[in-house]
Amino acid sequence: MNTKKNLFALLLSLCLLSSCVSQQAAKKPEELTLTEQYIMKGESYEDQGQLQSALEQYELALTVDANNLSALDHKKKVEAALYEIARQHYERGLAFDEQGRYDLARKQYLSALQNWPDYTEAKEKLSPGGVSLDSDNYIIHTLREGQSVSKLSQIYYGDLKYYPIIGKFNNMADVTRVRAGEKLKIPALYGLTVKDLKKNHDIYMHDLYMKDSKDMLEKKTGLSQPEVVEPAKPIEPPQELDTPEVPDSIAPTPEMPDVAEPSDVTEIPASPEAPEAPESVPAEESIPVPPVETNIDYDQAMALFQQKKYGKAIPLFKKAKTAEPDNSRIDTNLFESYFQQGLTQFNKEQYLEARQSFSSAVQYNDDCEQCRTYIKTCEDTYKEKHYNLGIHYFGKEQLEQAINEWEKVEDIDPDYKDVQSNLKKARILYERLESIKQSNTKSDRP
Repeated sequence: MNTKKNLFALLLSLCLLSSCVSQQAAKKPEELTLTEQYIMKGESYEDQGQLQSALEQYELALTVDANNLSALDHKKKVEAALYEIARQHYERGLAFDEQGRYDLARKQYLSALQNWPDYTEAKEKLSPGGVSLDSDNYIIHTLREGQSVSKLSQIYYGDLKYYPIIGKFNNMADVTRVRAGEKLKIPALYGLTVKDLKKNHDIYMHDLYMKDSKDMLEKKTGLSQPEVVEPAKPIEPPQELDTPEVPDSIAPTPEMPDVAEPSDVTEIPASPEAPEAPESVPAEESIPVPPVETNIDYDQAMALFQQKKYGKAIPLFKKAKTAEPDNSRIDTNLFESYFQQGLTQFNKEQYLEARQSFSSAVQYNDDCEQCRTYIKTCEDTYKEKHYNLGIHYFGKEQLEQAINEWEKVEDIDPDYKDVQSNLKKARILYERLESIKQSNTKSDRP
């Protein structure tokens, strides 16, 4: 009996739904409300099998009219279908896991998450070592020429043996097949935090920079850095012997003449065969030592640089460069200052400022490929961050914040992902909602 009642209720709801749809279809496009337009687009996507796009349209409809029964029914139906698809992918992943076909298993888990982002079991399968896929638990490393996954394990964990973790975390089929410029996620493991990973990265980058600087110096000058040689110890003068006391038995007697004073000594003429002694060089004819000129701006800049106050050191280095335009060492100091400032800003997630610093560093060292890699990483990270924030705010119906985030991305790269279409939707919806608010305000006035 209950089964018959449930079937009757289901048929009745379907009839009502089809009636609503037929009524909407009978209307002209210009007669449809904004909610009805979103529902029709969602139905079109649903017919094409594009369930994610359909779900997005139904959510937009509910943003305008939260109590719209048609949009609610459509949303529940699509969500149920997406969850079922995700469950099937997850089950296939488990089967591949049991067969030891881990690459295929990972693909199935990823497909499960694409259809249902909150599928907890799939997340756990893709999280080696208990590390989640959240952005707070890993950092991004851009591979340099000659780097391997085992090298990254050494850099970040201090041991080569953890490279399989990095490979699995990045869904790599073969950890030996990597190329320069490829970006890999380094998860926080074994008691390390993201801050620790960044610190290990900075230490590695500093050592690498020092090596590159040394190699560049040798390449340009042909000279290697001199080895530190300890200065020779000065030869100590022989100790004076104690003058022995003269015994009284041989003390001078009154008959013995006293030693003459210097003024009484008759000068002995030089032998004609002996060469004349060279005249000593007068003090005024000795080679003059030029006074050491100190560049006060440079000294102050170096002091600030050593204190890691790069922003304050840079203007002083530039001022010192104006006084000594041919001093190549100041160019090196400016490069180092901009590069270190860029690293600091990058770690603080000040990506646009870091990009400008690395661009300035390139002006003083055109061979710095590391700088160019950082410039691209700054742009990519900045766009990804604000694009995702826009999606986050849009999902929470905070349209103004979503628009602000997507506009930041548009300013950098108008063609980035779906930022243009997302902005268009958000702006239209925002304007409609503001119009509805204003009309409600006017109707409430006496």
